[in-house]
Amino acid sequence: MTTYAAHPIVDGFPGKSHSHGAFGWSSLWLLDDGVRRVLVDAGQPAYIPLIHEGLARHGLTASDITDVLITHLHWDHVANFTMFENATTWVGEAELAWAAQQPAGTTFIPDLHVRELLRRTEGVERMAPGQEVLPGIHALASAGHTPHHLAFFAERTDDRLIFAGDAVKNIHELATAQADSTMDADASVATIDRLRSLLTDTAGVLVPGHDVGLRLDGRSVERVRPQRAAIGFFADGDGDEQDRSIG
Repeated sequence: MTTYAAHPIVDGFPGKSHSHGAFGWSSLWLLDDGVRRVLVDAGQPAYIPLIHEGLARHGLTASDITDVLITHLHWDHVANFTMFENATTWVGEAELAWAAQQPAGTTFIPDLHVRELLRRTEGVERMAPGQEVLPGIHALASAGHTPHHLAFFAERTDDRLIFAGDAVKNIHELATAQADSTMDADASVATIDRLRSLLTDTAGVLVPGHDVGLRLDGRSVERVRPQRAAIGFFADGDGDEQDRSIG
């Protein structure tokens, strides 16, 4: 049975801005078994150079990606699917139908990307909960954040990985089962409980939509490595750009 090597291309970060909208610092991972090179989500537009750099660390380019799995149709998880010219983009059939019904300007939904997914007759495939989308990678129903959100369980990795997308965005949500930014709070609680049970059963790692990987240690949740981020800004007219580390 072929094993996927799993690599974070961009680690998610659980930050929010109260003045400039969402950060959109979402997780983006590569699964590579030597034949298929799979990205879980496609990231936001600002990730384009980070994606190129991250793939280059593994001797790859965007043209080497064979598949892109989309957890849900918010801008920071789908925006770059068009940069992978040789990849099949997998999108939830129900999620796509729902997103297509939303009017332009609906919060977080990039309507032009949704239209492009609908328009393409090649390179886009629909998927459904319970489906083994790719060998050893299963789609899981994970409603709440959006009505038809999907998570992915990768059973052929050294650490069995659960890619939760924004069904579980960060350590706080996994620890408390309280989801921020959800369209259905009750559905989110049920989803987090199910994913937490799967995490317990598999003794694996859960990759949140906006955080580094998480493990369960008894009843507590721990990050697999420290969470770090940095921002830079010009504080005044006299000095250089100042960096601020977070974490």
